Amino acid sequence: MKKMLILVSLLLTAGLVFAGGQQAAESSDGFSGNYAFGGSTTLEGFLRPAIDEFTEMHPGVTISYDAPGSSAGVKGALDGTYNLGAASRKIKDSEKADGAVPVVVALDGVAVVVNKESVTIGNLGMEQIQKIFSGEISNWSAVGGPNAQIVVVNRDEASGTRAAFGDIVLGKAKFTDKAIITTGNGDMVSKVGSTPYAIGYCGFAYIDREPGTKAVTVEGVEPTMENVLSETFPIQRPLNMVHTGDLDEVEQAFLDYLLSEDGQAIIEEEGFISIK
Repeated sequence: MKKMLILVSLLLTAGLVFAGGQQAAESSDGFSGNYAFGGSTTLEGFLRPAIDEFTEMHPGVTISYDAPGSSAGVKGALDGTYNLGAASRKIKDSEKADGAVPVVVALDGVAVVVNKESVTIGNLGMEQIQKIFSGEISNWSAVGGPNAQIVVVNRDEASGTRAAFGDIVLGKAKFTDKAIITTGNGDMVSKVGSTPYAIGYCGFAYIDREPGTKAVTVEGVEPTMENVLSETFPIQRPLNMVHTGDLDEVEQAFLDYLLSEDGQAIIEEEGFISIK
């Protein structure tokens, strides 16, 4: 009986020590809680590793990330679905009027990519790109390529990359309705790489992820980080986190982390462009 009492006492002590350690982990910096972030598939590339690092530093915090697209990210921040949204495009005036507050955390260029094996050209002008994606030019021979039908690959309407590309390249023109539609940067480069005579576009971080694609120069300018920073590459966009102006300490700490030296290092490591 005495042995049993000693054993129970030891187990209770161990449980208290474990609980105390767990409580310390959750409360040592005052940060705890479950948070939902979501939006852009582009920002997902650096947000997931940043979230992993942040939650390792703050073990009482759990953060999920959902990637239905930039427009859903802004809407989710506005309606409370997400604590923080993510958008790979400029925030619209109408979204700001509804309460969306953007925080630029990185920059990105949008590269024009073609099927490497079948498309021989290496440069396109902005007007040529506009006419290809609007359907006005439908054969590669019109831009110095082979005599073959152009296969346009586009993103879905929720995509911030599509919105940025459309604003910068198409202007008031509309995308052709004959394009193949993809749901993410990875899906885009995979489809272009596997489809003869295809053309599409993607964030810089995805340029080299598919061996079947190549990025062309635009107006003779290479799609590089340096050319985005110097503003010589014409297709570029801000990458935003979005909130509604009322941040709690964890949300503010995460934004501060993204903008810190460590956070910006993750952004660069993942192929995006630091704003620092």
